[in-house]
Amino acid sequence: MAVYYISRLILSGAAGVLLALTGLPWWVAALTSLATLAFFLWTPRSGRYRVQPQAGVTALRRDERTQAIANQAARNAFVVTMLAIGGLILYFGLIAPAGVPLVTLQGTLLLGLATYLVSDLLLRR
Repeated sequence: MAVYYISRLILSGAAGVLLALTGLPWWVAALTSLATLAFFLWTPRSGRYRVQPQAGVTALRRDERTQAIANQAARNAFVVTMLAIGGLILYFGLIAPAGVPLVTLQGTLLLGLATYLVSDLLLRR
C-alpha cells in the first residue's frame, strides 16, 4: 500500500507544481495540492473501493456491489433531475410563460447532485 501512497503524493505534488506554473498564486496551488492529497488518503478508507494492497499503484478496485450502488444512485439522481426539469417546463411554459432564470437551472443541477450524494450514502449503509 506504500507504493499507492507514494504515487499519490507524487501526483498531487505534480498537480500543485502544474497549477503554480499556469499562473496561480503559490499558496492556492499548495492548498489545491494538499486537498488532492487528502482526497487520495481518504479514498481507500471511504468504503467505495475494494483495496488490494498487492496491486501497488492500482490498489483500488470497484467490485460489483459498489458499482451497483453507484449505478442506482445515478439513476435516482437522473429521475429527480428529469422530474424537476419537467416541472420547470410545465411552469414556465404553461402557467407563467417566461424565460427560465439561470438560478432555477442551477438549483435543478444542485438538486440532482444532492440526490446522487444522499442516495449513494443511504445505499452504502
